[in-house]
Amino acid sequence: MDLQDSPYIEITPKTLTIITTYTCNAACEECCFECSPKVKHRLSLAEIVNFIELSIQNYPSLEMVVFTGGECFLLKDDLFAAIKFCTSKGLSTRCVSNGYWGRHMKKAEDICTKLINAGLCEINFSTGLDHMRWVPIESVINACAALVEKNIFTLVTVEKDTTESNCYEEIINNSKITEMIKNKKKFRVQSNSWMAFRTTSEQRGSVEKQQLKSGCDQIYNNLTLTPKREIASCCGLTIEHIPEMRIGDINNVNSFRNEQKDDFLKLWIRVDGPYQILEHVLGREHEALKGIVHACEACAILHQNKEVREKIHSVFENHILNVYHKWRLIETSNKEIYHGS
Repeated sequence: MDLQDSPYIEITPKTLTIITTYTCNAACEECCFECSPKVKHRLSLAEIVNFIELSIQNYPSLEMVVFTGGECFLLKDDLFAAIKFCTSKGLSTRCVSNGYWGRHMKKAEDICTKLINAGLCEINFSTGLDHMRWVPIESVINACAALVEKNIFTLVTVEKDTTESNCYEEIINNSKITEMIKNKKKFRVQSNSWMAFRTTSEQRGSVEKQQLKSGCDQIYNNLTLTPKREIASCCGLTIEHIPEMRIGDINNVNSFRNEQKDDFLKLWIRVDGPYQILEHVLGREHEALKGIVHACEACAILHQNKEVREKIHSVFENHILNVYHKWRLIETSNKEIYHGS
């Protein structure tokens, strides 16, 4: 949806996400990137560092670098070196991991010492029913304990349980976790909505539709590099299922700006979010909206469903002024918050 004659869209990402590898020690059936020990896509340290350097030069708005996967800790010393490089450039850092390296407390403590020396700011652990088939919760708890002891902020995200499982309750009622939760400034546990990627999978509850009715903060804000050396518009769960979200390659960091600034659909997703766009073009009671539990799921439908694509093309011009107006309000609000007004 070309908007070359429309007002300029300023794209100033604050987060750089490096999906370091699609290799993982686990092989969860519902992995959004279909990661496993057999998948070998991986960025080298030189590629990671060079891309970070180029991103800083082209997007001085960047504040944080997130290292994820796959399992980013499989990079071993390359991961610590990449974190240290970010620290030297004044960027904060976050790692996303399944916590497999916490199997033995001594190993967890050694890893945490390396993270402290590299300057890591925070870490997010993913666990729950699928993950725990590969990584025992004791490993995650050991890793959390070592991190909290070193004053590294730690967030544990538990995938939503099935009707038969109670992983979340098991975790928050663990005596070590209960003790760490008291340190609210350094430790949190949350349960996220869960999205099925296979038609044979059991749905895990519903979600309040109001939670889906917001703009996508990923668009414009999150510059992502994948292990396939592609630049993506976001690091959402369905980017590998949406070709339109892959907008360039590792050698052209400016594609993040150039390939989005005239794309109205990206702006519309940023402002209203994919679920509300589906409501706008299909109506609130349409069959395609039933069962959606995650914004990324709505985004996949938005791009893949032929009926939706045709309706968007037929009505999007009617929404241009309203979307631009909302975008300007968002931009003004963000600038006021940034400048402390």
